[in-house]
Amino acid sequence: MAKTIGIFDSGVGGLTILSSIVNEISDSVEYHYVADSLYAPYGSKSIETLLERSRRITEFLISKGSELVVIACNTATTQVISFLRAEFNIPFVGIEPAVKPAAQLSISKRIGVIATANTLKSGLFKQTLEAYASDCEIFTRIGEGLVEAIETGELASVELNELVRDHVAYFNSNEIDVLVLGCTHYSFVSLLFERYLDQRTSLVTPNEAVARRVQSILRTLDSSAGSVRSIHVYSTSEKLLSLKKLIAAEDLRVDQVLQVQI
Repeated sequence: MAKTIGIFDSGVGGLTILSSIVNEISDSVEYHYVADSLYAPYGSKSIETLLERSRRITEFLISKGSELVVIACNTATTQVISFLRAEFNIPFVGIEPAVKPAAQLSISKRIGVIATANTLKSGLFKQTLEAYASDCEIFTRIGEGLVEAIETGELASVELNELVRDHVAYFNSNEIDVLVLGCTHYSFVSLLFERYLDQRTSLVTPNEAVARRVQSILRTLDSSAGSVRSIHVYSTSEKLLSLKKLIAAEDLRVDQVLQVQI
C-alpha cells in the first residue's frame, strides 16, 4: 500500500503546508487535503465545534487511507490535537506559531505574532512563549479579516492590501525585528507583509519545520512509497473557483478538486 498523508485546515491556508510537504518529500506519496471552508474561520469557534469538525474530517481522511494526519491549522492544533491523539491510533502533526525560531532570530528581542483569537489565548501558545521566548517582549495582534479575504482567492485585491498594511502598521510602530505569521492562511500573502514591514524585520513561518517533521514520521510507517504522486483536494464549500485559484498560486499539480459533505 502506498504511503498516504491526510491534511486539513479550516480552509485554504493549509495548502501552503501541503506545498511545503510536497517539496520536502521526494517519495511518490498520496495526499488527501480537506479545506473546511464552509466552517471557516476556526479562530472564533468553540472548542466543542472545533473538536466535532476535526473528528469528522479525521475520520474522512482515514477512510481515504491516511496513515498520518497533519492539522495544518494553528487554532485546531492548540485547541484539539490532544483529544484527537487520544481518540485515533495514528500519528498527528500539528502546527503552532514559530515562536522558538523567532526568538533565536531576534536581535532586539521584540517579536510580533499575528494569529487568530483562539490561537493567541490558548494555553499551548502561552506555554510556548514561556518555554522559548521568556526573554522577549511579545506584541500580538488578531488578524481580523485576513482569513475571510484570503478565502476569496483574490490575493491582489485592494481590500486585502489595506488589511495587511493596517496590521503591519501596528507591528512597525512597536519596532519589532521578527514577525511570526501564526495562521497558515497568512503565508499566501507573505510578500504583502514583506512589502509593508520595516526592512529590518524578518518574517517567520513554521511551514518548513512541519514538512521536516512529516518526513521524519513518514519514514517510520510500514507502507511503501507509491509509483506516482497524487494530490486530492476536497472542500466542504461549493465555492471551488477560489480554491482552484489558490492551488494555482501555490503551483500545486492536483489530480482532483471536489466538494464533499463532511
